[in-house]
Amino acid sequence: MITQFVFVGHHKERLIESIRALRELPTDKIILFVGEDELPGEEKVRKLAKELKKELEVVWDVEIKKIDKKNVIRSALQLIEKINKERQDKRDVVINASGSLRTLAIAGYIAACVTNSRIFTSVPKYNENEEEIGIEEVIEIPTLPIDIPAKEQTQILVAIDGGVNALDELIERINLNIAKNSDEFFKERSRISHHIAKLERIGAVKKRKVGRNVRIELTPLGRFLVSGVDKGGKINESKKALMGSD
Repeated sequence: MITQFVFVGHHKERLIESIRALRELPTDKIILFVGEDELPGEEKVRKLAKELKKELEVVWDVEIKKIDKKNVIRSALQLIEKINKERQDKRDVVINASGSLRTLAIAGYIAACVTNSRIFTSVPKYNENEEEIGIEEVIEIPTLPIDIPAKEQTQILVAIDGGVNALDELIERINLNIAKNSDEFFKERSRISHHIAKLERIGAVKKRKVGRNVRIELTPLGRFLVSGVDKGGKINESKKALMGSD
């Protein structure tokens, strides 16, 4: 079954019509997203979300959740986490961005690309006085393919976490029992350097000079890619499905 993520704005009828327009999808659960911060107009959004919940739960299981509407990177990470949680429960997710702020729509698009989810938005309909009176149609937005790292590379991203000050530090994080300056250590250094080069090419990590060392850090894309992986390096089922079995 499908969970529909709906970003709540100020246009109630637009949201209801967009949800109805997607009824051909086997949706049985809807999550209404409101802002977690006290932004201008957010009180109205939360009130509208409660009204929508009351109306929609006659047909669907409906929840209201809060999300960061200002910080695109953080909100995208929140959405990815919630998508992965739904997938752990064997559910697919579609994103309905018809009523959202631009920042949240961007975050939704990023989350859709990273998790290979479908995302929809609506084209508003206006009367002769240029007043919005509903929607013309709901359209699916094509997502860009993301080069999902293989399992080994994902585990390296997890090990980098908040950053490492040198490649040797990363090797020690990944292989606690390997002796520094041993043949095994240098082989591991070559292997990880190869993976880091690919991760840098796809934009998942960045390097910067700090004194004599080269610090390695995750980019926002790198953070998105590891958001579905626990700190032990175990990849969740939804991530495995995206990555394949290697």
